[in-house]
Amino acid sequence: MKVSQYTVHSPRTLPEALNILKDATVRPIAGGTDVMVQIKDDLVKETELLNLSYIRDLNYIRDDGDFIRVGALATYSDLIRSRLVNEYSPVLVEAARTVGAVQIQNRGTLAGNVGNASPAGDGLPPLFATGAKIKLQSAASEREVDIGDYFLGVRKTVRQPNELITEVSVRKMKPGDYYFFKKIGLRSANAISLASVAAVLVPAEVLTFKEARIAMGAVAPTVIRAKGAEAAILNCQLTDEKMKEVGRLASEEARPITDIRATAEYRKQAIAGAVYEGLYEIVNGFRSPVNGSGA
Repeated sequence: MKVSQYTVHSPRTLPEALNILKDATVRPIAGGTDVMVQIKDDLVKETELLNLSYIRDLNYIRDDGDFIRVGALATYSDLIRSRLVNEYSPVLVEAARTVGAVQIQNRGTLAGNVGNASPAGDGLPPLFATGAKIKLQSAASEREVDIGDYFLGVRKTVRQPNELITEVSVRKMKPGDYYFFKKIGLRSANAISLASVAAVLVPAEVLTFKEARIAMGAVAPTVIRAKGAEAAILNCQLTDEKMKEVGRLASEEARPITDIRATAEYRKQAIAGAVYEGLYEIVNGFRSPVNGSGA
């Protein structure tokens, strides 16, 4: 279908938008950067679109104690410019900088990345690595879902047709935490991820860690945690051999497919290399930890 063949609703308030969702099967649009491509490829099943871009109350980034509340219309450029996000979730900023060109960053939203539910979404691994929550609202109720419980498969989530993603709550990283984000694509910029890794490491002593969260994108039907690799990091010195072992364990937990962009084996090797590279940068002083006042 062409865009002109869709019925487009453009509410000005959140209650108005939720009332529209209550009575019709509608595809929500925030920045539209993913949906417009899907329309071009005839992948959008709904015949009605819900344009959220006029709802100003959904465009915010707020400090809320242990979390940063990111409204559904906050763009990747907003995240990159936000002092709050740079201070307390620099791993998300690193991922945001890899999202397409600047024009895409100016339109694309974190909530849209969540709603699209592609395992290759650049913004998703940092949400798994930090432990985010997704706020869903309908005309009658609202609920928060842990990021690990939100995705059911490729483009499948727990969101009901009458619900709207209104907020992503990003858990703050703490001063002293180390992190990295690595993305492998066919080009150095403006490329869909072949594989990606986000990690957050909580130190115990100097360069030993008591907690590790490693999330991998584009290597399974949803973003997944590398639990074996996480366990191997804990309470030990990260020698070169140990870092290679952690990378290997992460690659063994990946479940990629072969497609026109890359083979499954290549994706596994890419994950191993990305994890090793991120840990190498931390151990050798190329990465500073979060300091809570301009990471």
